[in-house]
Amino acid sequence: MALISDAMHMAVDMISLGMALFAAAVSQRPPDAKRTFGYKRLEVLAALGNGVGLWVATGIILHEAYFRFGFPMPVAAPQMIAIACVGLACNVLSGYILYSSSRMNINLRGAFLHVATDALGSVIVIISGAVILKTRWYQADAVASACICVGIILTSFWLLRDSIHILLEGTPPHLDLEEIRGCLAQLPGVKEVHDLHLWSLTQGSETMSGHLVVEPGQDSASVLKAGTALLKEKFNLSHVTLQIET
Repeated sequence: MALISDAMHMAVDMISLGMALFAAAVSQRPPDAKRTFGYKRLEVLAALGNGVGLWVATGIILHEAYFRFGFPMPVAAPQMIAIACVGLACNVLSGYILYSSSRMNINLRGAFLHVATDALGSVIVIISGAVILKTRWYQADAVASACICVGIILTSFWLLRDSIHILLEGTPPHLDLEEIRGCLAQLPGVKEVHDLHLWSLTQGSETMSGHLVVEPGQDSASVLKAGTALLKEKFNLSHVTLQIET
């Protein structure tokens, strides 16, 4: 059952990694008349799909593990350990390749979390196989499946949370909207800042819009230039739309 759980998880991973690869390729397409912001959001949709796929697989595994715990079946522990060791080696290599890029890209983070939870699953399978080999306690198989599921749920929660936050046009967590408002309000000639909106197309691609009310007689072009430069230099915001009001 533990190997079946791990195999089902890897089968979901094959689909999920394929989605991640497709989204990464399509997201590089330039904007067009129908998609004026481009296709970067596909990465977020792929990450959300990965998280949902993990939870569906978890539900199936837990359902089967529940019955296996009550009605344990004999397990070929040596073969179980050998197969899990091969799976662990593959997942460690995949995780090493994905880790550095996953920190700045939610799509690749989804792929990395799949691989990481697979590696954890392989470790749990090895441990349960060793327990069965030594004690003949076959329920360890079902317990291992449940432990794999707990790991999947914990690691995929953050992926789902961040994906939904981006799709709801939430403020990027590393940026403080009130701090940005205060910095813009301190620019020479600015009386008021309102209608600020800050969101992400995908992780690492932030966008902002807002209105600046300027004092009479101020050069609107100079205020606009100063505001754009401030947002770029201090907050690394390059895709900005500021509207000047007198």
